[in-house]
Amino acid sequence: MLQSNSHPRRFAHRGVAQAAPENTLGAFEAAAALGLEGIELDLRLSRDGVPVVIHDANLTRLTCGHPSRHSNARVAELDWEALSQIEIPYANHTLDEEPPGGAENEFLALLPGRFLGQEFNHDYVSAYEKEPRMAGLMRLSDFLDWFADNAPASMEAELEICADGLAKPVFGLLDGHRACPRCIVFSGHPGQIAEMQLLAAREGKPAGLRLGANLRQVTPDVLEDMESMDLFEIGLNPGRFTLDDIHQLEQLGIVALANLMDTPDWWAQLASMGCYGFKTNYASAYSRFADIK
Repeated sequence: MLQSNSHPRRFAHRGVAQAAPENTLGAFEAAAALGLEGIELDLRLSRDGVPVVIHDANLTRLTCGHPSRHSNARVAELDWEALSQIEIPYANHTLDEEPPGGAENEFLALLPGRFLGQEFNHDYVSAYEKEPRMAGLMRLSDFLDWFADNAPASMEAELEICADGLAKPVFGLLDGHRACPRCIVFSGHPGQIAEMQLLAAREGKPAGLRLGANLRQVTPDVLEDMESMDLFEIGLNPGRFTLDDIHQLEQLGIVALANLMDTPDWWAQLASMGCYGFKTNYASAYSRFADIK
């Protein structure tokens, strides 16, 4: 077992998706209740310019299985008023408590069957009869108010920009907000990283806000780019960084946040990798594995 005082910070990827559908209030409340150190969430922009907490560009996956209100609409084509009426089924939209057995690529290949109601014992008719609850979408402003008032003071929020044009409205909402010093705004898309960095350089960023970039691995080109960027963290992929990479980042004043790999073999390595934190879909299972009280 890993020692409880040596574990990296646990960021619940899109919240705790065992408790509620991803990126919804119930998933975030579960992360706070578990005492996790962080939450990761995703942001897109509505047609009327509202930053909305959602990962996908459309509503197809989240509303799949709704008995009457499935939607294939794109987030960017709907105003917030319409998005606020969207219902996200709990049925077939939560994860199992334990990570899947077998190879990760096998799990990913089978995963669409679960969400499409095609996996044995997970058809949508019976699933909805057992679990009729619905969740709703959140605005970033809703999340920030909840986070400031209800999440543990030591908890951080990693906000992923998933679409162009988001940096300015996100910075605007964070400016002066009491949750701002506990937030990290990042992206994994080169254009959106550049947009965020340019805005910070030209107009400044909200006081206390930290910036990140999901760059996946440390290369000479990446290191050269980072020297001219305002960065608190970078995201690195499991198996693609070393302790030497972590030390190089430390010299630049940057911490590493490991991306997803929810397997016991990877979890066993985390404590010795020197990462600031890591993202996980299975925070409870990891906490048991690592014997974190």
